[in-house]
Amino acid sequence: MNSSTAPSDSHLSVAAITLFGLVGPYTFLISPVIAGQMAVQMDWSPGTIGLLMAGELAGASLISIPAVRMLRAMTPRRLVALATLVFILANLLSAATTTISWFLAARVVAGAAGGVLSVVCLLAAARSENPPRSFAFWTGGQTVTAAAGLLYLPDLFPKTGLGGLYGALALAALVALPFLNGFQADKMLPPQADGQPTRPAARLNMLAIFCFYVAIGGGWAFLGIPGSEIGFSEAEIGILTSGAMGVSVIGSFLASYTGGSAWQGRWSIGSYVGLIGCLAALALTKDHLSFSAATILLQILWAFLLPMLLAALADSDEHGAMVILSNMIIGGGAALGPLLAGYTIDWSGYGAVVVEGVALFLVSAAAYGWARWRSTGETVQASSHSLSHG
Repeated sequence: MNSSTAPSDSHLSVAAITLFGLVGPYTFLISPVIAGQMAVQMDWSPGTIGLLMAGELAGASLISIPAVRMLRAMTPRRLVALATLVFILANLLSAATTTISWFLAARVVAGAAGGVLSVVCLLAAARSENPPRSFAFWTGGQTVTAAAGLLYLPDLFPKTGLGGLYGALALAALVALPFLNGFQADKMLPPQADGQPTRPAARLNMLAIFCFYVAIGGGWAFLGIPGSEIGFSEAEIGILTSGAMGVSVIGSFLASYTGGSAWQGRWSIGSYVGLIGCLAALALTKDHLSFSAATILLQILWAFLLPMLLAALADSDEHGAMVILSNMIIGGGAALGPLLAGYTIDWSGYGAVVVEGVALFLVSAAAYGWARWRSTGETVQASSHSLSHG
């Protein structure tokens, strides 16, 4: 999405996009250790755990349309401040309760508040002068902090339980507040879509992002299951996923420099092939080294491909409506992934999750490739139309 009023990519704006962008989806990123702790501490089944994760992510998804209306009524700084306060309170409630009904309600509210933060960050990144760079920092911040959580939470949980995690999330949101000025002081006022049909390429890019999140969400959330089957302990899974998350910043770094190049499409399709291979290796290998390599490569490719998909959506969405709604698609896909995987594991095991993931990656890659072809055709058609009326 190219906007004539796009702000410069100042250090403060990039910091705001990075810090507030990592708070909302954090629990999804560290879902392997959360799922393990829920099973140990609460004795919940994979299906129940998947439902709880899906509830939080559904809250983040469904808040997108109300968040857009709020952006039309108040400045992004004020909206981010309000959402951060709600996020802090919801996490404090999560830390204080162990009842499933109250816990689920608190996580849905926390997800909704985090979803508001994501909407603002996504729109700010899409309107920046260099969307691939902004999205890469958005992704990179998430991966680095998630790596720290995956590394240290297994040692924290025996002392604090799940409450320690949610207390830390509340503190992290509080620490981010001084960077509010990184968002513009004026209302964002997303353009109205009335009489402005969505380009087919934008819809295809949305489909690619949705399928990507469903596939990656299911495979990542329960990665500890195949790991434990070949002899990894919970602590070792935490170390492995943490290391993979930390190394994956390489993917974000590469995305910030390769975005917009002539090879972007080829690198993206190649990433899909690599992700399919990683999922297959996780289910089939019995070797610790191969399993570790597949986990690390999965994270690197994830961190590389996601900014590419988001930047492609921004480029194909002339009026901005689809970028705003992308948070709903991201939340919906991320919610459906663990939910579908949890019940699939109850029914048939992790191997079936891999089959689902491969099929979804293929659909996502096809939609992305088709979107690039349609976007090129629409650009040529628009140029020809402009010249004929010049």
